[in-house]
Amino acid sequence: MSDLLKCLWCVAVVLMAGILVESNPLAEYSINNTNEYNIYAKIDSLEKNLQHLQTSVINRNKLMKQIFLAITELNVDPAMFDVDLKSPVLQTKTKNDTSIGFTTRLYPAIYSNPSSIIRGGTILYNGGNAYNGTVFTCPSPGLYHFHVSVVTNTETNGIWIYKNSQQLTLAYAGDGNSRRNGASTSAAVLLNVGDEVYLRPYTSPLHVSGHSGFTGVKVN
Repeated sequence: MSDLLKCLWCVAVVLMAGILVESNPLAEYSINNTNEYNIYAKIDSLEKNLQHLQTSVINRNKLMKQIFLAITELNVDPAMFDVDLKSPVLQTKTKNDTSIGFTTRLYPAIYSNPSSIIRGGTILYNGGNAYNGTVFTCPSPGLYHFHVSVVTNTETNGIWIYKNSQQLTLAYAGDGNSRRNGASTSAAVLLNVGDEVYLRPYTSPLHVSGHSGFTGVKVN
């Protein structure tokens, strides 16, 4: 039985005990054997006590009906209301989940090694502080969307989006114009806590303009 059901039963028992006590007007009214009050005053006082008792019993009966109705409805499937607050799923889902994400301009640089991790420059947004300037580390499991756009004067090259050691998608600029070359790509990917997402050159050398950008956001 859930804690909610136990509380409801306790309230019902207390209410029934209160009705039993109030059902005896002599418990609240003690007859004075002296001649200070006459018999009519005593009768009037008893009538008022009885009226108060009737109103109290009616109100408590209504409340008890509501409580028993709620208990009956909860008893349909008590397991539905037995929530484990220590569940890892509940612990990882916070009100800040919807704000997890980042956007950064890429740092202008020339990468001569294809195993290099491409650095971010000016970070425009970093919800959850999961992006450290080079790598995004997943703080909460779910579906994420990443996008990279590269502006380069390299004739044919590009940028990979990586998840851990896995290549996801490639933004490849290859029109042969070394003065203005650009490309972009996106990837939707399921991540677990601790998974890393980052960028690497397709090949080397790769010149990355400061107008390039990298974005990631938790979708669900």
